[in-house]
Amino acid sequence: MDVACYTAPAAGAPMEKGTITRRDLRADDCLLEIRWAGICHSDIHTVNGDWPHENFPMTPGHEIIGTIREVGPAVTKFSVGDVVGIGCIVDSCGDCSACNEGDENYCENGSTGTYNGVDRMMARSPRVATPLTLCVARTS
Repeated sequence: MDVACYTAPAAGAPMEKGTITRRDLRADDCLLEIRWAGICHSDIHTVNGDWPHENFPMTPGHEIIGTIREVGPAVTKFSVGDVVGIGCIVDSCGDCSACNEGDENYCENGSTGTYNGVDRMMARSPRVATPLTLCVARTS
């Protein structure tokens, strides 16, 4: 699936309209239509190339609020139409001691952030996929 986005093509370059190709949903994924996402100073540093190991092009943004538009067959906790939030981590192994204690950001096998990641690349765009374990339901 191709989705529209704004992306930084290189460190320090102005943001421009672009397209991201998303992978198909996996069994434990939720497809979100993003309604809001935070852009903080760490995002600005990353886009400017101030820190090492950035992958360009990139579309910054994290702490996402979105509406579930599709769920994988293994998803039972959420339904289409639910509004959920996602922090700054979109994937982790789910099996190591850190993940089992709810500390996915310390995943011993490496966690994936909302952007600048590798496998479940979740650069900010109108729709994203994420494992259901990292979604938090709206409470009001």
